[in-house]
Amino acid sequence: MEGKTIGILDKLTASLFGAKTGPIDDTAALAAFMDSRAAFLAQKCVVEFCRVRSGVYWQKLFSEKQFQDELSKSRWRSYPATFSMIAEMVEGALRETAGLRRRRLPGALRAAAESTFARYPLPVGVEADFWQRAVGLVEERLETTQAAAVRPVREMPDPCARFVFDALPIHKDILTNDYDYIFNNLRMNLLRAHEDFLNRANLAVLVDDLLGPT
Repeated sequence: MEGKTIGILDKLTASLFGAKTGPIDDTAALAAFMDSRAAFLAQKCVVEFCRVRSGVYWQKLFSEKQFQDELSKSRWRSYPATFSMIAEMVEGALRETAGLRRRRLPGALRAAAESTFARYPLPVGVEADFWQRAVGLVEERLETTQAAAVRPVREMPDPCARFVFDALPIHKDILTNDYDYIFNNLRMNLLRAHEDFLNRANLAVLVDDLLGPT
């Protein structure tokens, strides 16, 4: 039974959409990076939290079909929030290179989000306007980001971490101070995503492809 349950957990913690490697030097590569990293943040945070919170009972819980369905729904509901965090991180990383074109960044990143979300069907159990609201969340975060100096990456999970917390497939009566766990998990993995982005992105070439000429 244990081996079967661990196999289920491995499947759940594998990337939802498939991470890609290689240089990030055009809009398509950027969208793929944002998609895979947002999916990773959502699933890793939710799955790890549920395993820790369920304690010695995690194997039984993760083997139940009903819980697996709720876990899948939770990860989908968390994905727009984590995509918004990744979008803010990317906007901040590109702003200096963009120079006078920085005002175009929110629109370009919103378009990347919209085209990414359009590839996916409506997840089971969510509202009919789920993807429209997901685009709206990304747009809202980017507009807020542009209105101020770039925030440190460690602060970027705020306020969208609250959406992830609210999506957890654990009854709210037993959630106490768990928001800090969620926030810190997202912060740690967002910092890793930021480091990976800077290592892989050809910023000047990427900005030209994303925003067009000056």
